Amino acid sequence: MVSAASRDGQEVLGVLPPIGSEVTVEKVAINAVLAGCLPEYFPVVLTAIECLTRRERSVAGMLTTIHGDAPLMIVNGPVRNTLNFNAGANTFGPGWRANTTVGRAVALTMRNVAIGPPGQFDQATQTNPGKLTFCVAEFEEVSPWLPLHVERGYDAQDSTVTVMAAQGPHHITDLISTTGKGVLNTLADGMAIMGTYNIYWGGEVLVVLSPTHARIIGGEGWSKDEVKYHLWEKARKPMGQLKQGGCYNFSGLISWPKWVDVEDDDFLVPVAFRPDDILVMVAGGEVGSYSSIIFSTGLRSITGRVPI
Repeated sequence: MVSAASRDGQEVLGVLPPIGSEVTVEKVAINAVLAGCLPEYFPVVLTAIECLTRRERSVAGMLTTIHGDAPLMIVNGPVRNTLNFNAGANTFGPGWRANTTVGRAVALTMRNVAIGPPGQFDQATQTNPGKLTFCVAEFEEVSPWLPLHVERGYDAQDSTVTVMAAQGPHHITDLISTTGKGVLNTLADGMAIMGTYNIYWGGEVLVVLSPTHARIIGGEGWSKDEVKYHLWEKARKPMGQLKQGGCYNFSGLISWPKWVDVEDDDFLVPVAFRPDDILVMVAGGEVGSYSSIIFSTGLRSITGRVPI
């Protein structure tokens, strides 16, 4: 496994909280073997771990919070096809060794190197099954827009992994809308939820559009920036309602920017503080009017290049 990455097994990739464990290439390789990875998957796993070591606060939050986010890996570029990552039907489900084992290798590394058994440092109330494995690929071939990694400054021929501290996917159904605006309004309503961290803390929200919904929206000429802006403008909740529950006293008063008027109960608070904090990608089966919203805890995702 180490040889497949052409790396020194004793190379230190970084430190993972909460106990400050040094993460070496060899330690990651051990967990990749335990997860059932093929050796050719190992550079993808290493890139994901390196992303996590560059976002120590994200890792600490995922491993120690009672909230229970998990690392979501989004694979882009040629490596999707050369290693047979699934971007189509059953996107978040089983059936593809690359998706399952790469996600599992990252989860095991975090568990075995950084923290240990759940119930010790990890006191998540319920968490989500993404802590077992959480890895998808973008269906770039059917997307009407530039893929996520190109949007972030990488070349289309670069292979990348984006790591996000994520909740489980919240599926949104719209079997009726035949216009881009209709689909986006349905998605926006599903995003503006009182009980999420995002609407109090801000941060990123990932919208995973099915090919069907992407075709409707893209077919009308919507740019990705226009999609983000429309969702940002529509996915809002009135201040007066947010004061009644959620985590208003815990985080809202601390995290909201100054332009959020806490004195006006009619003020509409957006689910993200900037349109660019709404990430948009395409994945899923080519038939079906179902898309997904994935919330986070306000922590930023990070993208790294896979050296393949």
